[in-house]
Amino acid sequence: MTECLLKYQEMDLEIYLIVNKAYWDKYQKMMQSLPFKTKFVDPATPEAADFIHEIVVLNEKAYGAGMAAPDWTFANFGTIGAGITAGFLSNGKPVSQLSLIGNISDPTIAHEWTLLVDPDLGGQAIGTLTFALVLHLAQEKDFITFIMQTDNSSVNIYLKHSYPLMITAYGFVHTRKNSMMIKTKIPKKDGFETLLKGKIKQFAYEDYPVAKDVIPVEDKCFWLCHDSHGLYQSINAKIGAGEKYAIIGKTEIGPDMYLLIEKG
Repeated sequence: MTECLLKYQEMDLEIYLIVNKAYWDKYQKMMQSLPFKTKFVDPATPEAADFIHEIVVLNEKAYGAGMAAPDWTFANFGTIGAGITAGFLSNGKPVSQLSLIGNISDPTIAHEWTLLVDPDLGGQAIGTLTFALVLHLAQEKDFITFIMQTDNSSVNIYLKHSYPLMITAYGFVHTRKNSMMIKTKIPKKDGFETLLKGKIKQFAYEDYPVAKDVIPVEDKCFWLCHDSHGLYQSINAKIGAGEKYAIIGKTEIGPDMYLLIEKG
């Protein structure tokens, strides 16, 4: 674990965890295995309101004011209500955020509805560290789901994960029409360390066909450009009919991002 964290030494990192105080004992035990101090925040206090406002400001910095989650969202889905909000502090200031909530239809699933990093810290692998924290906090569940876009470079974080990124839906009503829901397994042991040690598998662009007009029938794996909306919709229909598709790789050709899709 120590080697994985050497790159973060100068950042004076600490974990913060905003969760209903009734569950503090549970998370205090869970956090003992991580090599960071944890600041617990009681969302029922005035002090917490000030701290949560800092998280809202971080949201605005990352997403823009029109997209940032407001304070009431955290109360319902990320702190005193149904979920938890956590992340990392650097020199006492929040620099990343995750929010998790359960799935009422399937108790084996945790849903990550936010994972963001201060844009000033891009390229420093804070996103990887934060997703590792997601896996640690959700270790009692079997699966994690989250929404991403076909052109979002955050896929790099998730491709370090040791389990396939299964596409469960695409093109639903969300902030952008190229959003897709991803579902993947949660490691039952050492998920935090496993992700930090994870490497993105490298795939050569020329080794796989590029889907342009139709989804390849004979090929198990194929590249799909980020703006291939019609083909992603076709995959969505096939998923609805029982077929399985997973994201296993990514490459960039000029301004275009391609995902390597594997048929299950």
